[in-house]
Amino acid sequence: MKDVQSQKNILLDVQGLKKYFEIKEGFFKTQLLKAVDEISFRVYEGETLGIVGESGCGKSTTGNMLIHLIEKTGGTIVFDGKNFDDLTAEEMRSLRSDIQMIFQDPFSSLNPRMKVKEIISEPIRTHTNKSKEEIEQDVYNLMEAVGLDKSYANRYPHEFSGGQRQRIGIARAIALRPKLVICDEPISALDVSIQAQILNLLMKLQKDYQLTFIFIAHGLPAVKYISDRIAVMYLGKIVEITTRDQLFEKPLHPYTVSLVSAVPLPDPTIRDVRKRIILEGDVPSNVHLPSGCRFHTRCPFATEKCKMESPELVEHEQGHEVACFYPLAN
Repeated sequence: MKDVQSQKNILLDVQGLKKYFEIKEGFFKTQLLKAVDEISFRVYEGETLGIVGESGCGKSTTGNMLIHLIEKTGGTIVFDGKNFDDLTAEEMRSLRSDIQMIFQDPFSSLNPRMKVKEIISEPIRTHTNKSKEEIEQDVYNLMEAVGLDKSYANRYPHEFSGGQRQRIGIARAIALRPKLVICDEPISALDVSIQAQILNLLMKLQKDYQLTFIFIAHGLPAVKYISDRIAVMYLGKIVEITTRDQLFEKPLHPYTVSLVSAVPLPDPTIRDVRKRIILEGDVPSNVHLPSGCRFHTRCPFATEKCKMESPELVEHEQGHEVACFYPLAN
């Protein structure tokens, strides 16, 4: 399927995706926690879509639904022309080889009792009929691709540094040449000196293996470095989505403006003239959500309309969508 406007192949089409959790309040009362609340977006072949937002905004929950680790409450997910709702359990299992995930914690995501060669080869053994020799060669090729010497193949995860363990996780994720890789905060648990190396590795692998990425993070600098387009989430909603350059040059949503203005800049002439929004107050609870626009309790531009009505995510300019009644055009 192609996007008529962009003429790009749509790999993933998400419409109205929801995930609600029931939580207890007291002995008898239950409430709905709306972790993800009717979000829609598309991912095109070969691109990196960044998803950014504060902790608890629903970005990791979104990633887990896309890889089918948790069941969605509502909405549709169409991947490579296939609607998840129309697939049998067997078809869903086979589809998993095309969607892989790189997890946040490179230690807890690796089996401590398995050697590196077993960890990397596991998806190949599960989903292919390759011989032992072919699998072994694949493992060595993958280790070389992620910057690990093949002599490490018989070591266990605890013998590696955090950055090396993440390389092992990346090798496992790309072992089946997936069409989509979901990177769930893959550098947040790593030392700052290693983060750039992992980002550069991901970009190289994307080019070499023709991968498509969803890159989830809570910090804008990493998302800016690796992404082609960026979606900004707040309290389970996407409030803005556009290209990387457009988001940083002309953010429209007050929340996005506040995030962008908080990114340190080395040039004082730019730093002094850019628009600055200081947010006050705490992020509301996903259980007791504000009426109307969810951001109105912290927005310095909120009006009575914002308190009563919830803005839809609409296209303000070509390729630039925002959910705000009063977008801050520069």
